[in-house]
Amino acid sequence: MWDRAFAAVAAGDIDCDTRLAAGPDPRRGLTVIARPGPEACARFDTLLDRLSALEPGQYRQPPPDMHMTVLSLFTVAGDATPALARLADYRAAVRAAVAGVEAFEVAFAGIALSRGAVLARGFPQGPQPELLRARLRAQLRKRGLDALLDERYRLVTAHATLLRFVRPLRDPARFSEELALLRDAPLGTMRVDRLELVVNDWTMSSASLERVDTLPLS
Repeated sequence: MWDRAFAAVAAGDIDCDTRLAAGPDPRRGLTVIARPGPEACARFDTLLDRLSALEPGQYRQPPPDMHMTVLSLFTVAGDATPALARLADYRAAVRAAVAGVEAFEVAFAGIALSRGAVLARGFPQGPQPELLRARLRAQLRKRGLDALLDERYRLVTAHATLLRFVRPLRDPARFSEELALLRDAPLGTMRVDRLELVVNDWTMSSASLERVDTLPLS
């Protein structure tokens, strides 16, 4: 991912999220997420301070909105009404999948990069995240809720999106130098002992997020 994006970003060839720059997002999706604790959020925010000092016009994820996506049950869409009509079924599927899954840790070390965003790289300390995703997919299939699953891509990584590009870079070369310095920066460990099922917009904005359920891990 880094190799594909770094040269493009260094040349100013980025993918600007024009929808995000336009204001509140009316689209909605349904996602299982985990929240980083205060220490991890503080480290992420310090990293964002460094990037924003160089490119202050980009969108930085506010600490209350920071999250790690466990699984997107369906991606944000302009009309999510048909899918949300089965919200109770989705909730039951998630509860069944989570039952008995143990808490786990994710170590964050350095950043990943795309043409549209800067992300914190997460490294799960055990097999629980993939086990959890497999159980979620199985429960969704069992209930006929998998038609919109993995619609954009099949999620297999652990990451937290920190910054999104919304306008051209002022100094792509200098910005890419800072990205290179942060590529392996230690960002702490996140303990995942509970999950949230949420109705969300594209950036998981707290202003529009609806928490459907909170699910403790054993």
